[in-house]
Amino acid sequence: MSDSYSNSWEPQGLGKNWTAMFEQQSRDGKPPGGSFQTSPPQDDAPEEDTSALDLTDYKPWIIQRVRSRPALMLELRRYEPRSGLWQGWAMPYHGLYAVEYIGERMLSLDFGARQFVIEGRGLDALARHIQQGKVETILEYAPSVWAAQPVRPLVTAIRETKVQDMTAR
Repeated sequence: MSDSYSNSWEPQGLGKNWTAMFEQQSRDGKPPGGSFQTSPPQDDAPEEDTSALDLTDYKPWIIQRVRSRPALMLELRRYEPRSGLWQGWAMPYHGLYAVEYIGERMLSLDFGARQFVIEGRGLDALARHIQQGKVETILEYAPSVWAAQPVRPLVTAIRETKVQDMTAR
């Protein structure tokens, strides 16, 4: 038998060390990163927690600033003055069927079985940010939490509307 028909298939004309052409090497002939291969660095940097409310200054909505990952849920928060607690809903963005708006004063979010009506001023900018999937939280203004009503955009009411079952008729 000849050497050309050994145990495994090898391309002809490339020599015995033909697999070396697939290995990455730097200019000095050593593998990159030293003598051993390392896994890619993991991003262990702590993420900014946007779910914590900053009660010093009212912001009608919180926009995701870093777009490394898309916002998965849209959170709606309103203050319940009787209990002194925040009431909220978190709905998945992929379940948002429609965004309807009337001027800059009213916005409707349709999540199928659940629908929300948001009232305020400057909501045309909010609708644009929602269409881009950048809004993380919509926050209703509460006079008992923030003393001065802001001049800039404002969310005055977040209401869940009840969808009546049409088959019950």
